[in-house]
Amino acid sequence: MVLTASRASEVSEERDNLGHGVFTYYLLEGLTGKADLDGDGIITVDEAYTYVSKKVSEATGQNQHPVKKGEVEGQLILGRVR
Repeated sequence: MVLTASRASEVSEERDNLGHGVFTYYLLEGLTGKADLDGDGIITVDEAYTYVSKKVSEATGQNQHPVKKGEVEGQLILGRVR
């Protein structure tokens, strides 16, 4: 499974105030628990992608759209929320 910060035709934005690129900032934020969309204490790759897609697109004025490529049978767990 691959998550990229933007489409091939887009520029991935960096923001000094975030301390990271926009994608990295929201991916890390999501992995701390905000991407646990169903509240089950587990963050899957699909939840992380849904979270970063929404946040990155909003934060960049729809100028950057993360991409998910690959296939997984079942859920690919990225983390657990404490």
